[in-house]
Amino acid sequence: MATEAAMPTPADPAALPAWAAAAIAALGPAGLQRWGVARVEGPAPLPGARSALVFASGGPALWQGFVDALTADHARLREEAHPLDAHIARLLRAADPAPPPSRLWVRCAADEPTFVDFRPLAAAAGLGWPSRLGLLLHPDDGPWIGLRAACFTTEALPPTGPQPGPGPCAGCPAPCVAACPVGAVPRADGARFEISACAAHRTTGGCPQSCAARNACPEGAPSRYPPEAQGYHEDRARGRAALAARLGVNDDLHAGLGPPWASWAAPARP
Repeated sequence: MATEAAMPTPADPAALPAWAAAAIAALGPAGLQRWGVARVEGPAPLPGARSALVFASGGPALWQGFVDALTADHARLREEAHPLDAHIARLLRAADPAPPPSRLWVRCAADEPTFVDFRPLAAAAGLGWPSRLGLLLHPDDGPWIGLRAACFTTEALPPTGPQPGPGPCAGCPAPCVAACPVGAVPRADGARFEISACAAHRTTGGCPQSCAARNACPEGAPSRYPPEAQGYHEDRARGRAALAARLGVNDDLHAGLGPPWASWAAPARP
């Protein structure tokens, strides 16, 4: 799927259709407060789609809302294989309860059946620049932005456009390079992050609680995720166990689920 967007314009919900403005208003307080619009050209998960409204979480707000929801309903942790993804799905349904055939919501989630390459889509929507880490760098949140969902629509929404310039990595002394224990972070601007080296390290138990390189990035430090959130994302099995212990829940149904590091460790195909 190819995307293209105009140069940045003010991100004004008032310029969008009522359903889109309502979704932005509903999702922002829940922690999905970063959004942008990309123009869609070429194949898309929704036939005839012309625009994509992309949502991301910035900083720890989404995680706190998730923990609050688990605290109110402990059964969600035990019964759901991917409880954070399920939490986001509920937020999206509440924000747009009955979408017509002219729009389709797609999550960036482990159990999402529709594949979308979210990084170029989010970059086209102005949510950040590419980085050495392989993550987007948001202007305010740095690498602590999580790509969560996009709504594809046949309507032509005004694009917010990509961020101007090369981004913060250009000219940065790159403390992330020195912090990575396996040299996965490239030294040269624009070089490829070595996902195989990173994944192989994690498969053997490396960096179980947090990514040292991500934490070394000077961008968006105030938005850094709390340790509990980082542990959940880095090692889902241990992260779930920590949440279960905190809530006093028996989580034996899905305790072994985690990121598929072993499959990521294989060399990427050209």
